[in-house]
Amino acid sequence: MKTNNTIQEIRRTNLRLLIEESDEKTAIAIATRCDTSASYLSQILIRFKMASGKSREVGTGLARKLEKGCKKPKGWMDVVHHDGEVQASENEIVDLYFAMDEKMRQVLIEQAKMILQISKK
Repeated sequence: MKTNNTIQEIRRTNLRLLIEESDEKTAIAIATRCDTSASYLSQILIRFKMASGKSREVGTGLARKLEKGCKKPKGWMDVVHHDGEVQASENEIVDLYFAMDEKMRQVLIEQAKMILQISKK
């Protein structure tokens, strides 16, 4: 397992895992379950940059709140739960997405949808 990720990368990936594990597969569902803001969670996932230039992050308090709301043990958000190569790929995709302009992002999304449809056949 790859362990040289920052705590913020690990927590962001684990937030994605919480969403994937949920029945609804949405940030809204996790936010409701954990009594936090869906908008804030979405901003963390997309690495929204504030006016200061810093990205939104999963702080320790939010990490514990997410763990409690999703019935995970304390510290779960701080540990890598899958192969680091998968995480590296996820981070690369996110980085590529945010390097694109809006038109290219839409093309990427449409292409990904087409690939998913083909893979389901």
